[in-house]
Amino acid sequence: MNINFGAARLRLLQYATTVALMGFSSFASAAPPLALFGTPLKGATRAELRQTLAKAGFSAQRVDDGYFCDQYGVDGQLKGATQLTVCYTENSNRFASAEYTFPGFMDTQLVQRVIHVVESKYGRPSSVSGDIGLGGVTARWNMAQGMALKVSRGWPDTTTYLDLTDLGMNRRMHAQMQADKAAAIRQQATKDANAF
Repeated sequence: MNINFGAARLRLLQYATTVALMGFSSFASAAPPLALFGTPLKGATRAELRQTLAKAGFSAQRVDDGYFCDQYGVDGQLKGATQLTVCYTENSNRFASAEYTFPGFMDTQLVQRVIHVVESKYGRPSSVSGDIGLGGVTARWNMAQGMALKVSRGWPDTTTYLDLTDLGMNRRMHAQMQADKAAAIRQQATKDANAF
């Protein structure tokens, strides 16, 4: 019996190329959904996440519906992190993004430690750029349901950030922020025009 593996190899290569071009890691479909303390982030409301974070013991620094983002002090829930900022869309108050801040001073390995923590739960990143020893670094995980994870550090400040993002809701939130800013500028211009 003569088996032709060439066609199967070609189909496998085409599939792998398609997956790579789409920007998805092979791990993304098997990874658990992005969540904070058991609450899935996709579609989560401000009220749900506030309750979750209160139960987890976060200290509220600014929790106010008048802002896009709530800010919390991290009190040991994630080693090395000092602040968690959680942002929502306007009106529907749906989760858009969350960012943990890990302060660093001359600690070039901090970003690597945070990447390892994320890898332990979500597997290898979809992409990594930069040099751990010098300069900016970004590791990204493309997740299912239009969600993403990112660990990043600028330079020379070695403070590291862990971002959990709903890509669609985050775009919507930023568009709403721009619209609010434009409305405030128009309102101020109208007010100023009345002064002369």
